[in-house]
Parts: sequence; C-alpha cells; structure tokens
Amino acid sequence: MGCSEKLYAIREVSELTGVKPVTLRAWQRRYNLVQPQRTEKGHRLYTDQDIALIKLIQSWLSKGVSIGKVKGLLEANMTPSGVGSEQSDYLEEVEPLLNALASLRRSKAESVINTVLKEYPLEVVESQFISPILSALESIKRAQRILQISLFTSLIVSKLESIIESENKAAKSGKCLLINCGDSRDITSRLWAVHLSDKSWNVTLMDNVEDVSGLVDINLADNYQALAIYSEKPSTEQQKSAIRQVQENFDGECFLSDVLNATQD
Repeated sequence: MGCSEKLYAIREVSELTGVKPVTLRAWQRRYNLVQPQRTEKGHRLYTDQDIALIKLIQSWLSKGVSIGKVKGLLEANMTPSGVGSEQSDYLEEVEPLLNALASLRRSKAESVINTVLKEYPLEVVESQFISPILSALESIKRAQRILQISLFTSLIVSKLESIIESENKAAKSGKCLLINCGDSRDITSRLWAVHLSDKSWNVTLMDNVEDVSGLVDINLADNYQALAIYSEKPSTEQQKSAIRQVQENFDGECFLSDVLNATQD
C-alpha cells in the first residue's frame, strides 16, 4: 500500500456511494464486510478498493440478494452479472414483517424495520421492502388491511423521521423547508425527505399545507437555502399558480415532487 494512497472518511464514502454511515458500520460489524483502516482515534478510513467493494455489494443487493449472503458470493469470486435470472422482487425480511403485522406484533415489526433500514441502502428498501409490503397488504380484507397499513405506516414513518433528524446533524448543504401538501405523515413524503437528507440538506418538515400561497409573503431565504414542495396528487391550476409565485420569489434552490414536476407548466 503506497503512502500516497487516497483515504476517505466514512461521510465522504457515504456521499460517493449513497450508502449511509450506519449501514457501512452494520456491514462491517455484523457481516464482516468492508474492513476500513482506523486512525489513532478509531475513525474509519476507506480506500478506493473499499469503495469499489461497496459498489459491488450494492450490485448484489440490487439483484435481490440478501446482505447476509453477499460475503459468501464475494468469497466465491462470483459476479452479479451472471445471476440476472435469479433476481428476487423482495427482501427475505418481507415475510417476517407481514407475519408480525398480521398479528399486530408492534415490537417484532419495529425490529424488522429497524434492521432493514440499517442494513440496506434506501433504494433497496423502497423497491424490495416497502413496495412489496404495501402491495401484499392491498390484497387482504379491508378491515384487516386498515389495521396493518396503519401499524406499518406509523412504524416506518417514525423510523424515517428519526433518520432525517440524525442526518440533519451532519448536513452541509444548508437548511431545506419541506412543505407537504398532503393531509398526513405519509411514507412517500418521508422517503423524499430522506433523499434530500442524503444530499446533505438539513430538512424541516411541515405537513397539511393545502395552500402554499402564504409562502409568497415570507422571506424564506433568511432561514432556508432550499424549498421542497411535496404532493402525491396533481396540482390544480390555482396550486400551480401559487407554486410558480413561490418559486419566483424564493432565491434558493426549489425542489418539486415528481407528481408536481409532471403537472407544473
């Protein structure tokens, strides 16, 4: 190893790969994956080879392989390109969570959710955990569906909000006010907020804002460097006009959710 080899702190690696520091630590501690060097004070330092390994692990996860099986595949020198036909649509943790939700076992469901959010990158959590669970819940009887979706939503939203709060402490891009035009603390608005946190924004959440026109008369730039407006429903003409006014009056960066972007002229 040459003395000129570049070394990266864990936050730098997180920004380069999109894998949160808590996940990198879990991969090391629980699965003995990616063993970084340590400074005298114990801080992790990663090499370019470590980053390449992290990206390879991400490739395996995107194929539907559980994190617990990745080490064996790496030791066998297998590559993700050869297993496309074996891709799974969901993580193996989906079934235990559905069983916990069916019997309303809050502590068990919370434990599974905490583990998944700690050990998998967010894009894997979304596509192979949250989406399959919501699809499965839609197929059960209405009375049971209401109970189970309520429990799942409350647990996942609470965990996502704790992630946002934790990430806010290390945010470097500035403060971002996220306006949720919906009428509840829903999963998708929190996932969007976590994605903004991943871009190092310090996110402040506001829910139940049906009318954003009041923002026009507030000098948001005094306190925020970015504004994010979220809605899961297409905007009305009145809402479009209000959003345009807000964007014109705000000097910082402005983000719109996908649905708003698609409907905004």
